Amino acid sequence: MRNVLLVSLLAIASGCAGEVPDDAPAGSNLSDDASGDEETGDPNLRARVCASGETTKGIDVSKWQGAINWPKVKAAGVEFAFVRLSDGANYRDAYFTTNWNATKANGIIRGAYQFFRPTQNVTTQADMMIAAIGTYTPGDLPPVIDVEDAGGLSAATVAARVRTWVDRVEGALHVKPIVYTGKYFWRDEVGGPTSFAGNPLWIAQYTSLCPDLPAPWARWTFWQHTDSGSIPGISGGVDSNKFNGSLAELRAFAMGTGTPPPPKTIDFGWIRNTNGSYDFSVTAPAGTAKVELRVEDYLIGAATMDASGEGSLHYVFNVATPNRAIEARGISSTGAVVSLGNGIIDSQSGSGIFVRQTGTEHEYEIGWERPGSTWRTLEVTADGTLLTDLDSSVTRSARGAVRYKFNGLGNRALVVKIRNSSGTVVSTQNRTLLVR
Repeated sequence: MRNVLLVSLLAIASGCAGEVPDDAPAGSNLSDDASGDEETGDPNLRARVCASGETTKGIDVSKWQGAINWPKVKAAGVEFAFVRLSDGANYRDAYFTTNWNATKANGIIRGAYQFFRPTQNVTTQADMMIAAIGTYTPGDLPPVIDVEDAGGLSAATVAARVRTWVDRVEGALHVKPIVYTGKYFWRDEVGGPTSFAGNPLWIAQYTSLCPDLPAPWARWTFWQHTDSGSIPGISGGVDSNKFNGSLAELRAFAMGTGTPPPPKTIDFGWIRNTNGSYDFSVTAPAGTAKVELRVEDYLIGAATMDASGEGSLHYVFNVATPNRAIEARGISSTGAVVSLGNGIIDSQSGSGIFVRQTGTEHEYEIGWERPGSTWRTLEVTADGTLLTDLDSSVTRSARGAVRYKFNGLGNRALVVKIRNSSGTVVSTQNRTLLVR
């Protein structure tokens, strides 16, 4: 990345997304999503997802690392490496063959990535990957499409061309390619298509926190967490990565036999007391020793589970603001993330809206808390569709909430309308919910 940093910064400063110089390594066009480790009240931090437990160390390399001493790299604890095949259709990495062979020879699990250029011939690019790998061998990582250049094309066009590449490579090699991208690039320059949810995600994000994922993914498989790692055997900085799992799980993933199941779902909720403090209650599935509660990824505390899988937490917020992402993160006795729940909280006095996961996959309850004196009924639309309450079987709920099970993952634009006794809308609230 260092060799193209100035050009990338100029492109960002001028507001031009997708202007990437030729011969680019992974991450050249993905901005830093880092944020602070304090309770900020930032409503944009919706989808931070930590590892499910143990992680495994890896790197990605290109010609910009020069000649690499792979025995030293292996001795430094690197267990996997992604090797750049090419920048688009016109530039094949001069070090690809050397690095591809050397990684395997030194016991490092290998994978190939291609910096995708949507303005160049997509079939030619896909066929380069197919030819380089030949017959896909279990034990290698799936091929990677590096999606971080739009080339001035529309999001719909970029998405369609990524789909063409993915389908062609998968059809020839019979393995699902990995998608490498950044949250905001995928959302803004690719349009956030949900059809890639089945492809493993390699997220690029340089932060001291957990990575903030783009929809539709609820879990990352690989995380590029810095572009300036220091590894014996490599001169200068190198992109450093983590696999979401142990070395045994990485080997199983490479063999096509080990995709870890997603965490189970937590049922959680809260009440605001008259003194402004909050009491949270959680019910977690078996195997959950404690549940951490996080607001915009700030840890507000942890509830220890009793024998029945229930726990509670008392907290006073430092920031009074509506529309805040909240997550319940279940931790096992070994430290692995085994269960999750998420929602939206209004940490403020007066009337508010809540969104909480109910303990059933993709199911949420959306409603009011501390209702105004004229509030009588509530209705919710998601992406323009009116939701039917599972409890009352009506769309205009008199119980102050709508419980609904969504189909599929990703962001949902919620509009909550509250009516008085004559049916007049007295309050309209907008929220964005990440269904996961």
